[in-house]
Amino acid sequence: MKEHAIKEIISWIKLVITAFIIAFILKTFIFQIAYVKGPSMEPTLHEGEILIVSKLSYRIGEPKRSDIVVLNDNLEHKDLIKRVIGLPGERINIKDGLVYIDGNILVEEYIQVPTYENEFEESIVPDSKYFVLGDNRLESRDSRSSSLGFIDRKNIMGKAVFRLWPLNKIGSIK
Repeated sequence: MKEHAIKEIISWIKLVITAFIIAFILKTFIFQIAYVKGPSMEPTLHEGEILIVSKLSYRIGEPKRSDIVVLNDNLEHKDLIKRVIGLPGERINIKDGLVYIDGNILVEEYIQVPTYENEFEESIVPDSKYFVLGDNRLESRDSRSSSLGFIDRKNIMGKAVFRLWPLNKIGSIK
């Protein structure tokens, strides 16, 4: 009887350790959870929403324009959620409330207010860096700010792909 109990305990310990290892691998290499804080991505995302972020997307590919990404903000030591606007090598300009990429107006159906330059001056996105903006251009600390600037590829943690909360908005993110 005692031997059976010991085998059962060892079996449970193995199960728990295996579960922790699988969870660690999934969180480290496959996906993570992100919480929307603040108004910078409105109207697309709102405070309190919970997102699934695919880390795998950028292990096998590169960020694309209009991807919503989670990035590490080294200055404030927190994660930010922004939209990829400019890719490496592209010329970005903001004038008259519009974003220009290589001289062409970027059509942005997800914003509701004009884009102001703030501190940003026309620039070419450096290699391995990205230009990101929040959808709520009036309330976003993004690549227009010298405190954030262009985002290094290694600081982009993943692509927001699915909204878990609130339940009435559950589904993929555009």
